[in-house]
Amino acid sequence: MRIKKITLKNLFSFYGKQEISFKEKTIVLAENGFGKTSLLNAIKLALGQKRVKIDSILNGSASDKECFIEIDFDVFTLRRVWDFEEDFESLTIYLDDRILKNYEAEEYLKEKFPLELIDFIFFDGEVEKDLILLKSQKIKRIFEYSFDLDILSNMIIDTKKVANRLANKLGNNEISKFTDLQKNEVVLSQQIVEIEEEKTLLSKEIRSLNEFIRLNELKIRNRSKAIASIQQKIDDNEMFLAQELEIFQEINLYQLPLLLNDKLFKKVNCKNTQAIDILNKKEFEDKFHLFAQSLESSFENSELLEKFYQVFNTDSGINLTFSKKNLFDVLSSLRDAIETREKLREEFDEMKEKIIKKDNLKELKMEGVELKREKESKELAFNELSDTLDETIYKYKEIHKQLRLEFIAKREKYTQIKAIEELYNISAISQEVYSKKLEESLERFNGLLSERVKPFLEVYQHIRKIYINDKFKVVLEDEKGILLNITLLSSGQKQILSFIIISSILEFKKFVDFIFIDTPFGRLSNKSRDFIYNHYYLSFTYLTLLITTSEYDYLTKQDTHFQLYEIKKDKLGSRLEERKHD
Repeated sequence: MRIKKITLKNLFSFYGKQEISFKEKTIVLAENGFGKTSLLNAIKLALGQKRVKIDSILNGSASDKECFIEIDFDVFTLRRVWDFEEDFESLTIYLDDRILKNYEAEEYLKEKFPLELIDFIFFDGEVEKDLILLKSQKIKRIFEYSFDLDILSNMIIDTKKVANRLANKLGNNEISKFTDLQKNEVVLSQQIVEIEEEKTLLSKEIRSLNEFIRLNELKIRNRSKAIASIQQKIDDNEMFLAQELEIFQEINLYQLPLLLNDKLFKKVNCKNTQAIDILNKKEFEDKFHLFAQSLESSFENSELLEKFYQVFNTDSGINLTFSKKNLFDVLSSLRDAIETREKLREEFDEMKEKIIKKDNLKELKMEGVELKREKESKELAFNELSDTLDETIYKYKEIHKQLRLEFIAKREKYTQIKAIEELYNISAISQEVYSKKLEESLERFNGLLSERVKPFLEVYQHIRKIYINDKFKVVLEDEKGILLNITLLSSGQKQILSFIIISSILEFKKFVDFIFIDTPFGRLSNKSRDFIYNHYYLSFTYLTLLITTSEYDYLTKQDTHFQLYEIKKDKLGSRLEERKHD
């Protein structure tokens, strides 16, 4: 997109109707105070940047009280009019197929020319060289727009504003109570997960240590036939004990109390069995509960008792598969097997000690001791974690209960608080996405900037690196990586560096194909003029330079064809005249 022609009337220092057309390279020549800056400000004003008082824009010599500016772009034409008789301002956008007016035209213009772009495309060399370098907010705005970060940035700001406004209206005490409870709930929930993960890890480590201990014992046993023989006896005993326990478990729930209760036993074995009545029900149930406590059952004691009653509240006969003698025999076998196991274990430990002393197995023994010590330590830690987990779960349940009660009591406020929280969450998520995209965008931009700044670094060799950081500050480093103070740059260096940054931004995202530069050379030396002119100004397809006579003398020596306009001034005001390039 480029500007083809500008027409203005009675605007700033310009008197009457003035026109200027633009080709690839255009010069606007004027002495200081004749109207170069007025032309630049008129364009900025037309595009919506209003930094001047509207009542000061009308030329003092104008015969009527109306002024306007019309800019003919290659894709649309805009016309902004100020009528001081009727005290109104209007904007009209002319497109190929439609006409937009006022608000609709303003929105279209903002889309084509965001305010952040205007000072970059219409560059005032006398003002902007410091403003762009030192004002990070200015770089931030154009950078966000260039890299499509402006929507996220606005969302972060807007959602926070709305959330803060709602929070102030609702009252911070109400919000903090809920949010504190919710934060505590989240923290405790995370702690529970972490403790359970730690317990799982410790459990695996303990199982692993048990296996190492088993292998250590196996190594010691394998050194002696005697100890292997004892181990075999222990294994046989364990097998026998398991069988006896299995037999004992076959004595089901209703048989065991009957076998131990003579009256019930006789009644059950009576030929004419009827439903059994329990005379002292409380005494029976007390004894039953003691019995039930010794069982490893998934049922509650009350459930077991109910099942017991269901068995006996019947007229059918009850057949016992065990006698009282069978029960005592099983119990006796269990007792003998347990006593045998203890004796065998004692014998095993004594034999192992003898073998260790005899066969010099101290290293294996020490290894076993260390493994057991480590196991005990981890088991202790596991138990402590279990206690901590129980305490944390209790706290979590209490917090959760408080939250539920608060919600029931203040449901309407809770809904508002949740809405505020969601706004803060949206803002936080937007900030995360923004930060990630900003990091990626800065990397891409600084890569482009490093290429464009190479000619500058070749001239000013005390500077090794130039980049923009995440605070949108222009950073300079010397060859040792030490940050340089940008305010110490000369006026010429600042102007060159400002334009490098501008041209890099505009090159990265092709908003337009043109640029206007007021006072393009300023107080630059001839060497610096050559540098910025050849390396940067001429890189634009359409270039318009607003210059003084001294700057014009420099341009006449360049091998570039320009269309030339001159601003002349008389007592009525400034005029634009086309003239031939010398």
